[in-house]
Amino acid sequence: MIVCSCTISFELAKKLKDAGFPQCEFPRAQQRTVRYARMPTLSALIEACGEGFGALGREPDRWVACEYVSDRGEWSNAHEGETPEDAAARLWLSLHQAAANGTA
Repeated sequence: MIVCSCTISFELAKKLKDAGFPQCEFPRAQQRTVRYARMPTLSALIEACGEGFGALGREPDRWVACEYVSDRGEWSNAHEGETPEDAAARLWLSLHQAAANGTA
């Protein structure tokens, strides 16, 4: 039996993968035959956000991850999720998209 204590959905993990989030090595033959996307840990997501990560907080019914822009001394780019990993993954996607668009 395979037990998965996933903290983000497969769809969100796939969005991370499609946007370029690092994936674990998986035998190439199996990569072609199964739907695969890494389910990153909270610490991996925070580390991947780099200096763009500002804070992670809990509200009564959700988690919020946001960016701290030191140049302006302000919090911005807040993203919500059901789990801390959801919120941090959405923040990484936003930061990655901003960098790809040259607006970071």
